[in-house]
Amino acid sequence: MTRVLITGADTKLGVAVNDYFTTRGAVTAAPPVGVDHTDRATVRDAVRQVAERMGGIDVLVTAHALPHVAAFTEQSMAEFWGHVDATLTGSFLYAQTTAEHMRDNRTGGRIVLTTSRWHIGGPGLAAVATAAGGIVALTKTLTRDFGVFGIGVNAVAIGGVDSEWSVCDPEVATPPLGRPGTVQQVANLIGLLSRPQLKAAVGQIVNVDGGLSRNRV
Repeated sequence: MTRVLITGADTKLGVAVNDYFTTRGAVTAAPPVGVDHTDRATVRDAVRQVAERMGGIDVLVTAHALPHVAAFTEQSMAEFWGHVDATLTGSFLYAQTTAEHMRDNRTGGRIVLTTSRWHIGGPGLAAVATAAGGIVALTKTLTRDFGVFGIGVNAVAIGGVDSEWSVCDPEVATPPLGRPGTVQQVANLIGLLSRPQLKAAVGQIVNVDGGLSRNRV
């Protein structure tokens, strides 16, 4: 039975991811309500509690962060770092602690980080792009750090999807498919990336944006 830790279970994406796994017989858990995703000691304790409750962790999915859109000259440093910390630092801490657990217990596992397709940058997206670009680099680095222990790390970059992240998409940005994607479609991809059978399919950032992106990362 697959054991899945999902951060951000109260977001649209988090709910869809939880539904995906539970309907397929997996056991899921989320960090305690109110946990500070940017505090190392708090995150480590939260992951420990979840691992003890489920008897281990096979998959980590991070979906806790929410976007911050603001004109570059109008946002404060507190707002900027608030988003970067919640998104990038939080993803780092959960990945670090969960990967240590998978390594030390010799179980291996899969980690899927979620981010925005706007790692390419966009108007009013200084904080979003900074955090997203960091997650791109983090995904590729963690693969090199933990791949030898059977831990596969990938990321999903979201855009053109009906979720909290829709505020990052310009009104004129209609996906080539002609309509926005859904969080259920994103959850399906996350479920695929969580399969241990994928083996060497690691270190990848997969865009889920209806074909809006034309970049390679």
